[in-house]
Amino acid sequence: MTIKEITYGGLSIALLSICSWISIPLAVPFTMQSFAVFFLCFLWGGKRGSIYVFVYILCGLLGMPVFSGFQGGVHVIFGLTGGYIVGFLLSALLLWGTQRVWSPCKKISLLFALMGLVICYGFGTTWFLLVSQQQDSILTIGSVLMTCVVPFILPDCIKLFLAYRLAGRLRFYISAL
Repeated sequence: MTIKEITYGGLSIALLSICSWISIPLAVPFTMQSFAVFFLCFLWGGKRGSIYVFVYILCGLLGMPVFSGFQGGVHVIFGLTGGYIVGFLLSALLLWGTQRVWSPCKKISLLFALMGLVICYGFGTTWFLLVSQQQDSILTIGSVLMTCVVPFILPDCIKLFLAYRLAGRLRFYISAL
C-alpha cells in the first residue's frame, strides 16, 4: 500500500466514525453511517470500501468510540443494533462482489446498493429480534420492522442516492491528485 492509499483509508474510517456520531437516538439510532458506507464503496470501489468498513468495525471492536453515541467495544456488536453494523459490511461486500457488473454502468450500482440496503435491514432486524428475545423482550417481527426498518427506508434511500452523486463528482477530483 502506498502512503496515499493509507491516508485515504484513514480519512475514510474517520468519515465513517463521524457519520456514526451524527445521530438521532431511537431504538435503532438514525445515523449517517449508511451514507458513509455507500459513499466509500461508490468512491473507492467495492474492494477498498469493504476493507475500510471492516477496519472501522475492527476499531470499534477494539474499544475505540467509533460507533453511534461514541461507543466502542464488543458489547456494541453483540447488542441490539450490532447486526446493522455487521450489515454495513455485508452491503459493502455485495457491492464488491458485483462490481464487475455495475462498474461499466454506474446506474446499476444503485440497484445493487439497494439490494445491499435490504441485506443490511434483513441481517440487522433478525439480529435485533434474536438479541431482544434473549433479553426476555416480547417483540414480534412486525413491531421490530415498524421500529427498525420502516422509519429508515426513505431517509436511507435518499442517503444512498446522495452518496452515489457525491462520489461520482469527487471521483474526478481525487483521480487528478
